[in-house]
Amino acid sequence: MHISITGDLGSGKSTVAKEIARILQFKYLSTGVIQRQLALEKGMNTLEFNEYTSKHPEIDDYIDQTLKDVNEQREPYVLDARLGWRFVPRSFKVYLMAMNEVAALRVLSDSQRIGEPSASDINAKIRDLLKRKAIEDERFHQKYGIKPDIFKDFNAVIDTSAASSDEVVSLILSLYERFQTENLKRTVWLSPYRIYPLKNMPRFPFNAVEEIMQKLTDGEKFAYSPVVCMLRQNEFYLYKEDCRLSAHIRLKYPFVPVALEAEDDENITPDKTVAEYITSLLDKNILIQWENEHRFIFDHYPSVLHQKTEKRDLL
Repeated sequence: MHISITGDLGSGKSTVAKEIARILQFKYLSTGVIQRQLALEKGMNTLEFNEYTSKHPEIDDYIDQTLKDVNEQREPYVLDARLGWRFVPRSFKVYLMAMNEVAALRVLSDSQRIGEPSASDINAKIRDLLKRKAIEDERFHQKYGIKPDIFKDFNAVIDTSAASSDEVVSLILSLYERFQTENLKRTVWLSPYRIYPLKNMPRFPFNAVEEIMQKLTDGEKFAYSPVVCMLRQNEFYLYKEDCRLSAHIRLKYPFVPVALEAEDDENITPDKTVAEYITSLLDKNILIQWENEHRFIFDHYPSVLHQKTEKRDLL
């Protein structure tokens, strides 16, 4: 069974894919390497080449056929490919994500990255990465009529923001084994440092957190029990299992398993959508209190907070 890995720019796809291929002794194929080599031959950086590819479909056709050929082969591959999940359906499909700040810093720090557009600072690099992703997404939508839903189209979604490449590799190998032996369908693992609490969260006794911490360290099976979250504008909010999230942070675990209850305009209660629910319960003081209790700082506060501030200013 092949393994196809895709995800956000700067999420560590190539590093992880190469190491998994080495450990499993699978063949390795990267469409990004193919694209960067073609860009280099044309004297373009990756952003320029993405724009060029939008007007030259033969480039995508060539890469697509390469992936289709892999799907017919019995020898297993690890694919580092944006559309590997689509063209190689006989694969364990992995999506790697990373917070914008983390992804941009990784790309800026990678001196061996070929054809990367220059950027003056981390904010400029964030804008560059988001623009490149938007161009690719639009091209794929126009050419194939697809807009992938990462929480439905992939067997595993893994946030690498707080993890080393070795930790990501270890998790993927564990999930890949479960995929083959237990028919694993879908699983989501986030950085516990990107999930925002709301002001309706109960005050939990510390001994309850300690009990979960002990269970987490005693056995792997309990570690697969998820915290329950909501998704709003690509940001995650805690809905249930605050003790379990707290335990993962206190243990400095890079991942926490997550079950998504609902997102954006879906109803989370009979009378409120996710958007309405979060807007009514989001409080910056609660976020600061959570940071102080767990001794970390969020990379950024939710965009909804800025929108609420701007709306008050207008009034």
